[in-house]
Amino acid sequence: MEDTMEIIKQMIANKLEIDPSTLNPASTLTEIGLDSLDTFDIIFEAEDKFNIKVPNDQVDLSTLQDVVNMLDQLIKTQHAS
Repeated sequence: MEDTMEIIKQMIANKLEIDPSTLNPASTLTEIGLDSLDTFDIIFEAEDKFNIKVPNDQVDLSTLQDVVNMLDQLIKTQHAS
């Protein structure tokens, strides 16, 4: 199975037309070039990809690692059946 970080890096790279190798976990979403609308697009795409639902109150994210941590936690809790 692909690593969540790699999947998200690829999603962002595709959206912004950049090389995914330029992204690292400490990169802030603003440094990467994502505005709030882009961030929501990535979150919606991740919801579809991982078959999860991100609560509206969980979108206070600043770094790429924050996004991955949140997704990994939601995957773990929402697929723990």
